[in-house]
Amino acid sequence: MVAFQIREVKNFMAKLFQKDDFDRFTVREGQIQTAAGFQINGHRSHDFYTEEELEELAEPDFMLWEELKPLAFAMIKGTRTPQVVNLVLQLRKEEVQAVLVDSGAKLNAEEIAGAYLNIKFQAGELMVVTGVGFCSFVMDKMFEREFDGWVKKFLTEHGIVFDEM
Repeated sequence: MVAFQIREVKNFMAKLFQKDDFDRFTVREGQIQTAAGFQINGHRSHDFYTEEELEELAEPDFMLWEELKPLAFAMIKGTRTPQVVNLVLQLRKEEVQAVLVDSGAKLNAEEIAGAYLNIKFQAGELMVVTGVGFCSFVMDKMFEREFDGWVKKFLTEHGIVFDEM
């Protein structure tokens, strides 16, 4: 787990809400507090879709940020800054597999429950904290270190200025 203090909040928020930088992540959950509070559950409601539509989806279990972003942006759009924005974004399975291969860890992809970006904006401060969930106890920390490095590289490549905490 690594924490990144984002130095250019406005730049990060534009990339998150108006550009496609984070679109490939799935949404686990979120909270937005403006004049009212909004809770986001990223689980896709299978009953909403036909079987054919579900089969065509790249991510059948969780919504992509690309899909929820317009709704979230509508919640924060206005003249006032939101009081709180909390998002838990998850790296897609294909990308977890790529990070796993790069890490050299002796794990199977099925042992990794998820690789997460925890984004928290409050009181003008913005933090991104990495996290990895495993299906059972794992001694090998190589995947976690590789994912932390992957996030650092992702932020840098997307022009996001940060201080590592």
